[in-house]
Amino acid sequence: RQQEIEERLIEEETARRVEELVARRVEEELEKRRDEIEREVLRRVEEAKRIMEAQLLQELERQRQAELNAQKARE
Repeated sequence: RQQEIEERLIEEETARRVEELVARRVEEELEKRRDEIEREVLRRVEEAKRIMEAQLLQELERQRQAELNAQKARE
């Protein structure tokens, strides 16, 4: 009878430790993935900013050229 109680306690303790270990590993993996996702989001935002800046500069250059052409036509 005493041995059964000890075996059950050992099983419960083992199950508790396994559960804690699994929970800790899951949390570590989630944290790792969260960092990866944040880096990817930042990379995409920076890429979109570069594209938008390039488009804006192109549009400003087109407007400048159009203004120069309009001035030349008036002269």
